[in-house]
Amino acid sequence: MKYNKESLCDVIGEVEPLLQLHYEELTLNKDRVKLDPDWERYTNLEHAGGFHVLTARDGDRLVGYSAFFLNTHIHYRDLRVANNDVLYLHPECRKGMTGIRLIKFSEGWMKALGADKITWHAKYSNDLKQILVRLGYADEEAIMGKML
Repeated sequence: MKYNKESLCDVIGEVEPLLQLHYEELTLNKDRVKLDPDWERYTNLEHAGGFHVLTARDGDRLVGYSAFFLNTHIHYRDLRVANNDVLYLHPECRKGMTGIRLIKFSEGWMKALGADKITWHAKYSNDLKQILVRLGYADEEAIMGKML
């Protein structure tokens, strides 16, 4: 398995099939929430240095991604936070250490880019939270949602 920092512009075509699997597996309220990424906005953020895509490849095949928004925290100007936007690993690749290696690779890159803190959103429907706790992360808050 190879882990890389790649440009979104270079991988959009490869990301889309995985993103569809990601959507099908984890998105709630699919009757009202349609998958329709604003690729222009993502690429603009990437060009400005505020969005970063990390990938996992089995040979040349894209099997996972971890993408982050990297910004100075609006409440704490001295704190640079890498907020994970999406983390996905193809179900065929979830055995073993591939996911943990992708998370650790993500930590290394975000630190190298100047992040002081990294945050992840963990759905209750999968075991990411348990993995993150084992990697030293703390449960800091809950995100509550309601369709209007």
